Amino acid sequence: MSRRLPALVVVVVLPLVLLALFPLGAVGKGPKAATATVAALGAPTLPFVPRAAFIDSTWFCGGVPNDATGDGGSVHIANPTDTPLLGHLTVFTDANGVAPAESTFTVAPRGSFVQELSTLQAQGSYLSAMVEINGGGGFVEQQADSSAGSAVSPCSNSTSSNWYFADDYTLGGSTEDLVITNPFPDDAIVNFTFASNDGTRQPQNLQGYPVPGHSVAVVSQANLPKDEAVLAATITASRGRVVVARAQHYLGERSGFTLSLGSPSLSSEWWFADGETGPDVTFERYSIYNPTDGDVSVTTNFWGLDDQSFVGVRTDTIPAGNVLSFTTSDFGTVPTGRHGMAFSTDGGDSVIVERGITRRAGTGFATTVVLGAPHVFTGYTRWSMAIGTDQAVGDVLVVSNLDGVDGTVTVKALGPGGEVAVPGLENLPLPKAGVTTIAIPDNAAALGVPLIVESTQRIIVERLLPRGANLRGRSGSLALPG
Repeated sequence: MSRRLPALVVVVVLPLVLLALFPLGAVGKGPKAATATVAALGAPTLPFVPRAAFIDSTWFCGGVPNDATGDGGSVHIANPTDTPLLGHLTVFTDANGVAPAESTFTVAPRGSFVQELSTLQAQGSYLSAMVEINGGGGFVEQQADSSAGSAVSPCSNSTSSNWYFADDYTLGGSTEDLVITNPFPDDAIVNFTFASNDGTRQPQNLQGYPVPGHSVAVVSQANLPKDEAVLAATITASRGRVVVARAQHYLGERSGFTLSLGSPSLSSEWWFADGETGPDVTFERYSIYNPTDGDVSVTTNFWGLDDQSFVGVRTDTIPAGNVLSFTTSDFGTVPTGRHGMAFSTDGGDSVIVERGITRRAGTGFATTVVLGAPHVFTGYTRWSMAIGTDQAVGDVLVVSNLDGVDGTVTVKALGPGGEVAVPGLENLPLPKAGVTTIAIPDNAAALGVPLIVESTQRIIVERLLPRGANLRGRSGSLALPG
């Protein structure tokens, strides 16, 4: 284990200072004006763990499967700087009594580094990684691979004592695993709470659940609620701090695979860019989870629609500890095309929201679930990703303009020459309060490399990456703000 790990136990204050809530009472209104910022990539904005400044250089990845059928995964580290990045990689496993594997790495200037985790640690059904970068300066994501597809997720630059999920779907034979990493030497103790249509439950066998130090613990479907179309979860560490991810294999009305981090914090706003109405979309569902002790009023608002005659607004009261789920079809006839979605509470950080969208994929269909962008992500004009696309396909990037002003957006590729605009993707029009999709062309400099999206306005960026060489359909994920 790295000698730098003890420094990680210092408690990090997570400032959740809010700008004034915006009124989502009518289509076309957005968040209250905020100064647009560009976070230096030398100090990347963390995924899902808001705080004022990047003060450490350690990233925690949620975990990837590991088995003899070929399921696996990798960690991707991008270096946007002009000097090499040196670091230390620790791989944890759920194999009983097996110590973490350790390795050092170097990332070339303006380059990237990829590590298959199973080459460092062969034992266990799940592997997770801790990435320590000397002095900071890079950004880190993971890719999980399974026979049902690949899933990309940003890693977190903080552990937490609380993690939340809103869309734990286990209907029709669908299964999920909750993957808990304890990167610290002391044992952690965690407790689980689930919320569904029939109330809240705290299974006795999942209270006081131990997670040994320097290890991964997996709570499989055998120990989780079954046949639930609407299910949310809170994982709370009564001792220690952990990282929690969720792996899902979908069957029945859903199909595919997702693996991503939960949210370690609640928010007063959640934003989504990749909504769509059309013949290729089977359903688009949003799940709102209120794990607090008080009822919360949440207003939902369609974003980026050209048809101003459609008023896609609803307000729901989410009782304490409950989860509410609805599809866009509940709004009636939604105009065809792309749209974003915005959620606002009546005060305070009190909910999380996830979106599940199922689209046609060849002769079948594929489902992807994405956590929205919280309020603290709404001030950024620049978004980055360590994992881009290996294939030249359409609609890879979905960009939502949060401002009521027309703007432009440029896509850059990170390579030996630094950040270089991709030919044909410079200063693309971005309508006010609108949503646009961007295809990555068949350009060697833009494929298989980190990508950066920059705009003249504040934006949210989602990506739709191919699920794998032999699979049709896409896997959705947020990019990293900054």
